[in-house]
Amino acid sequence: MTPRRPESGRLLICDIIRVAVRQHNEKTQDMLVQRKDVDSMSDVQAILRKKKRTKDRWMPGERTRRLQETAVRAARIAGQILPGFLLSFADVMGIPSGFHAAWMAALAVMGESVLWPSGGCVLAFIMRLIWGLPLRPEMLITLGVMLIAPAVIFRRGAWAMMSWTVLSLLPTAAIGVFAGTAADGMRGVACVAVSAMSAPVMLRGLRALKGGRAIDGMEDRVALGYAVGMLLCGGARMLIFGLNVGMLGAAWITLCMGLYLGVAAGAVTGMAGGLVLAFQGMPVDLSVALGVGGFLGGMVQGLGRRWLTCLCFAMGCGLTMLLSGTGAQGNLWAVLGASAGMALLGRAPAESIQQLFRRFAPERPSAGDAYAASALANWEKTVEAMARAVPSPVEGEETRNADWWKTRLCAGCPEEAECTCMLEEKAAQRAEMVWASRHAEEEKWSLALDQLRGLGCGRLYHLWQGMEELRGEDAAHERQVQRSCHQRDMLVTHMQAMAGAARRFAQLSAGESWWDGVSARQLRKRLSELAFPATLIYARRVQGHAQAAFELQRSTEADVQAEELRQIASAALDVPMSVAGVEEDRVLLAETPLWTVEAGMAACGVDGSRENGDTHWLGQLADGRYLAALSDGMGHGALARQESGQTVTLLRLCLEAGYTRAQTLTAVNGMMLLASRGERFSTVDLVTIDLWTGQATLDKLGAASSRLLRGHSMTELSGDALPLGILETVESRACVLRLHAGDELVLMTDGVEDAFGSRTELDNAIREAASEPTAQTAADRLLRTARDAACDGRKDDMSVLVLRLGKTA
Repeated sequence: MTPRRPESGRLLICDIIRVAVRQHNEKTQDMLVQRKDVDSMSDVQAILRKKKRTKDRWMPGERTRRLQETAVRAARIAGQILPGFLLSFADVMGIPSGFHAAWMAALAVMGESVLWPSGGCVLAFIMRLIWGLPLRPEMLITLGVMLIAPAVIFRRGAWAMMSWTVLSLLPTAAIGVFAGTAADGMRGVACVAVSAMSAPVMLRGLRALKGGRAIDGMEDRVALGYAVGMLLCGGARMLIFGLNVGMLGAAWITLCMGLYLGVAAGAVTGMAGGLVLAFQGMPVDLSVALGVGGFLGGMVQGLGRRWLTCLCFAMGCGLTMLLSGTGAQGNLWAVLGASAGMALLGRAPAESIQQLFRRFAPERPSAGDAYAASALANWEKTVEAMARAVPSPVEGEETRNADWWKTRLCAGCPEEAECTCMLEEKAAQRAEMVWASRHAEEEKWSLALDQLRGLGCGRLYHLWQGMEELRGEDAAHERQVQRSCHQRDMLVTHMQAMAGAARRFAQLSAGESWWDGVSARQLRKRLSELAFPATLIYARRVQGHAQAAFELQRSTEADVQAEELRQIASAALDVPMSVAGVEEDRVLLAETPLWTVEAGMAACGVDGSRENGDTHWLGQLADGRYLAALSDGMGHGALARQESGQTVTLLRLCLEAGYTRAQTLTAVNGMMLLASRGERFSTVDLVTIDLWTGQATLDKLGAASSRLLRGHSMTELSGDALPLGILETVESRACVLRLHAGDELVLMTDGVEDAFGSRTELDNAIREAASEPTAQTAADRLLRTARDAACDGRKDDMSVLVLRLGKTA
């Protein structure tokens, strides 16, 4: 008898499900075991997998690196060429385009290079020849005039910029007036007028775009929108691989606005983009199609699924185009191309785009906590006003004349009543000449005092003595003023830091956004479905990145539960999450950044033991930045370690409290100076790395030089600032670095640097250490080489920090 198929199929399905569940449980158990093994490791060391890492595994291949760097450079160059190319075709209502001249004039005023935009104009001239469009030889004259614009109108006003734009476009107007019809002449004059008036608008838009701050002003938004609109006009009639360039740009901008800013921004941007394209003769119905797509894309952006937003946008635009019959001429393919490209975009470029569009939506208080946010904002303004109102101890110089000098120099002289030597104008002038040398060295001061001879005074020694007393009083007064200025700077620094903290608290107390509410509902729903013993405290998006906090119902095995919560949150929010902290029964999760730092540290004292006078700190701050600090205290032993430890601790705490780098260095320097009175000091290497952009900032205060290794190249990083705790003012020249995957930053104290006989030996030792598979083994090898190389009594505390940057898997 033949077996029945339903039972056989049912058994087969059950077997498949059983095997899948078993494999999942084994994988989960293995992950939990790995997590337990890792918990005992230091927080400042990179967590390595159990499998053996091969040599140079952390560094990408040289060919891959070169291809990536070449692609990035090519993209940047293309971004500079494209505006000049598109604006050369941006004819509006029959008026010849002169917007490329306005664009280059704005760049020249800002001090930016006009070379690549000029290349775009040359490319536009060549493409006109290839496509059979009417040639405009006057474009070459305009281009020649604009090439010298940076030398003429750099940092000049709007009138100079507009005048130079008019000068560059005069050939266009002249050809229309003298070699064409009356209509051609009017169009030529209109081209000059419109382009000249557009130059200040484009300058405002460029400054808003390159400023790095929130673009919340109406004038900035209008200026930037005008510039983008002219770029879309330039590409509205271009078809590349069947895609309409103008429609592609409008669709991509609308999609990004809906994805990152919501329904209103997506719908309004789409309709505005369609109207701009209509100026080039394209169907007005495209405005409706883009508006519908932006609306639908914005409706689902709160779910945090980029692919879903792109799908809804494509469906909204595509269906509207099909119903209205406007999908021809590459419009439909442009929408599909923009949607597919955005959906398939990697995390790193998507993060850069998100940071750009988030500048259009600064955080504002919501109705829920508007009162608290308003109170904090008022407190911030009050503290800032107090900081500005702190009086300065610097006073104006006292008016000195002949009577003043006689009163000060002749006081106590037996012949003061009869002597008139200091009442003459000549005597006052000589006294002023001597007084001008009061800050000079003793030898020059003595020579200056000799100028008092010849005044006819019988008691010249009394004048000298009086001048010496005045010099001493002035020196004491200047020291007091300097101390008072230092105390004022310290007070202002702390007040400004408090004002900045109040500003951040006001933003955080503004209440949850719609995205926060949706995320919270998703997490609570997932916890309820799994019956997980934890309660969601909050789910927020801080600076565009997800964070969530949970309270565990049982605090036993908190690390295991934290890992399970990480997996749940990653699946619910559709973003990779990591455990940011576990405190008793509370778990904090944060979105995993794009970059990760692998750190290694090695140290030894003068006697070869691990204890020395150096202190370091490695870890992640509350705002997500990675901090690496290395300090070398004065001398050796416990006292030096105490000073360097206090320095590093204060640096970390100030940064954790929200102080800026400059405020942190000023505050810590003042604290160290007050404690040691300038008799002891500590060198500092302070590195902060933005794990979302890869940008690092290095401050060096009296520290030994560092090395940055990138592939086979090595760059020395040094600074000439004095250590902390010597002078009242801190002058640190920060070094800003753009790090890439595989870059290695080596920090060391002077004991390591001085151990080698030459810089060549030191560089060779660093290169050899860089070949180690991990940052820790690299630090150990460099320290071991330095100890072996130390000779001729060159013995000092030695510390090495190695930081390797990599992309998050």
